[in-house]
Parts: sequence; C-alpha cells; structure tokens
Amino acid sequence: MSGVMEDEEARMRQKVWDSLPEGEVFFAPTEPERFFEGIKFDISPRQFGLRVRKHDMYCELGGPKHRYTSFFFIEVVKDAERIEDGRIEVIGPEIEDIAGKSLPFGFWVRYYGRYLTDDHLDLLTRWTYFALEQGEGWMLLNTRDTIWLRLHKKYAHKHDFKRLGQAMINLCKIQFPMVERADVKILIATEELGGSKLTKSIIDNVCAPYWERVDEHARRFSDEDVDTFYGCTICQTFAPTHVCVVAPDRPPYCGIITWMGAKVMCDLDPYGYIFEMPLGECIDPIGGEYTGVNEKIYEKSNRTYKRVVMYSSITYPQTNCGCFEAAIFYIPEVDGLGLVDRRYAGETPLGLTFSRLAGLISGGLQNHGYCGISFRTPRSKKFVRADGGWNRIVWMPKEFKEALTEFIPQEIYPRIATEEDCTDPLELRAFLKRVNHPVVQLWNNGEEPQPLKIPPPNTDWDPEEERKARERGIKLL
Repeated sequence: MSGVMEDEEARMRQKVWDSLPEGEVFFAPTEPERFFEGIKFDISPRQFGLRVRKHDMYCELGGPKHRYTSFFFIEVVKDAERIEDGRIEVIGPEIEDIAGKSLPFGFWVRYYGRYLTDDHLDLLTRWTYFALEQGEGWMLLNTRDTIWLRLHKKYAHKHDFKRLGQAMINLCKIQFPMVERADVKILIATEELGGSKLTKSIIDNVCAPYWERVDEHARRFSDEDVDTFYGCTICQTFAPTHVCVVAPDRPPYCGIITWMGAKVMCDLDPYGYIFEMPLGECIDPIGGEYTGVNEKIYEKSNRTYKRVVMYSSITYPQTNCGCFEAAIFYIPEVDGLGLVDRRYAGETPLGLTFSRLAGLISGGLQNHGYCGISFRTPRSKKFVRADGGWNRIVWMPKEFKEALTEFIPQEIYPRIATEEDCTDPLELRAFLKRVNHPVVQLWNNGEEPQPLKIPPPNTDWDPEEERKARERGIKLL
C-alpha cells in the first residue's frame, strides 16, 4: 500500500477515534517510577491461562454471546501529536457497575515511538495483553475481533477500567522503551451507546482494513525466503508440552504474532519464550518437516515430541494449546477434513461444537487428525498441503467459508459443504458425491470411503498407515 493510502487510512482512524462518545478521562502516571501507582491487582505469570467458569464470573466482555463483535485493536501511530501520553478514556460503565452483566466492548490502544513500525505490532500486542493475561482474576481468550474476557468475582474489587488501561500501556512501555507515548480508549458498549452495532462498525471500518494491510505484508514472506523459523512456549503455563512453530507460511494458533513479529521479539529478547529454530535438513518439502525443527521441538517439549509435520493436520501435526482461533478435524465417514471457527455455535459433522472439540484436543497433546489453527492459516499457500490442501476440505461453517472466499480455489469453493447443506456425516457423503468433490477420488471405486487408522494422541503412526495417509494427500494435490 502506498504511503498516501496509509496516511488516508490514518486520518480516517483518527476521525472515528474523535467521533466516539465522550467518556471519563483519566491520566496514568508517565514517570517510570510511578508506572504502576494505584494498581491494586497483581500482574504475574502465575495468572497466565486462567479460566473463569460461569458460576465464578463477575462480568463478561465480548465472546460468543455477542457473536464475537468486540475488539482489541492496537495501532502504531506515526504522528506524535495525535497522542496525549497517558490519557485513558473509559466510555460507558465502570467495572463496579456491570456485576453479572455480559457486554460487547472495544479496547483501542495507540502507541507512538520515533522508531516504531508495524513490524513491532506483534510485540506491542503481546505485551499489552499481559495486563489481562497475567492480571489477577482475568480470563482472556482469542485476539482481535474474537476477543473474550471474563473477570473472576473473587478479584473484582481490585479492578477498574482506568487502572486496567494504565497497566496496559505502562507494561508495554517498561518492557519496550521504544514506546514514547501511548493512549487508550476503553469502550463498554451498552445498548445506550450503540451496543454491538457500534463495535461491529468500528471493526469493519477501522480494525479490519488495518489488520488486512499488516497481514498482507506478512504474507510476502515464504518459508523458502528464510533459514530460521521461531518457536513459542508461552502457553506452557497451562499446556506444559506445547511448542508452537512460527514460520512465514504458518502463523501460530493464537493469531497474535507472525514470523516477522517473532523475529523482532527474539532479536529484542533472545532469552524469552520466543526462540530461534534453525531448519536443519528438510526431510519432507511437501509436509514441512525439518531435522532442526524436530530437534528443537523435542528439547522444548520436555522431551515429549520428536516429530512435527507443519503442513499436516493428520500425520504428526503441531500440538494444541487451547488458544486456537479455529480447528481442523478429520471426518472418517468421508475421509476428508472439516474446518470450524470460534464464531460458529452449531454442531460439526463430528456431532461436536467448537467449544467441545477444543476442550477435547487442548492441553498440549499431539492429536493426529485434529489441529488448531489461526484465522490466518487457511490463507497460506501451504495450508494442510501434506493432506491434499483445499481439495481435502469438505465442510466448514458458511460464515467462515465466506470470509475466506478469495483464498479458497474457485473450483473447490462450491463443493465444500456448510451447515446449510448438512451436518450429518452420511448426508455429507451424499453431498460430496453429488458435487463430485475431489475427495471422492480417495474412495473405493468412488463409492465407499476407506477411513484412515489414526493412532491415539501422543503415539506414533504405523509406518505403513502413515505411508497411505501421505499418498492420499499427494494424490489430491
């Protein structure tokens, strides 16, 4: 995108920022020695991964009840004059006023630094999230416009939104001195303020264009352009053997960082939870398996996993933490793969909802046939390439499918079923035959699927069965 278009987008974002309803303004301390003055809640890695059940919930923000129409938007601002450092504006009710309520929301955080660029966005996002991920009593799931927060009632008396905003921007400042100025607007979107209609409008007109530009830049890199991948172990606080491989063609499940973002984070903090993964020898160019990656996986997974095939969800996929935005699953009745995302509340052809499926495959296990993914993952040229790519995808929710229209091959798009076509696996089999889906090529005489003998989690494939599985994927490419 040209600089002129970027400047125009920035002016548009400022216009929306200025047009939001007025709220209560608070100024956080800007002197480092006072950064956390007045904050009553603890911020500690021990809090990471907290899950707040409904019966323990003081309040809820975003999530499925509002069809994921909330947002956590972080912006790098080029003009210092646009930011009044330390300014926090809370639009809508405070925490003490929303006990027992579930509301859509938006956190809009802006950073300025003379040397800050969009390449630092992943790092800024990660450290801003720490105020919630490691803040006492908060549950944070997902990112961007699928964000979901809950506050535990045991800790609610320690919290208010203005101090949460203070923790967000000052945590980032103290971790990343390149940040010179920061401000934030916290929108708690009651019906009087416009509810989810207002937050959805901001997502569509402000957040989505910015995210798409950043993602498009990240997609310019491919695995073949680099000699090092990166690993992430931040989720080992609740999934002790989980290791995520971050490659140009494969973002992590959480969707928070990209390969470029991981590189920046590792360069700035080489002893942190992001680390280099030298590739070593390429064992499988189709599936994306490397000796160096396998060695690092084994080391960092507490010597639990020896192999990862990055572009397969069937044979030795990456382990699943629980933070994934969507998931791939094997459907034995048709020998095909389905996709489901967090926004979809209905049942899949497995007879499971997303939340039920996610619960079964989380925790750091290597679940052959089941793999968490980011919303960005299906946009990759190497998406489940070892399994047959898009020619192996047979079912996905309609809304998710429509969001990926430009990335799904034109010839396969109408042959992928949605919940409007069927959710029953036998009906799905009939649908695939009727539309002549490529997966039918794998069936015996095009009539009867021959399901793979998928091994249990954390076990190895029988070599002959693995060979069959790989041959099926190659056949569909």
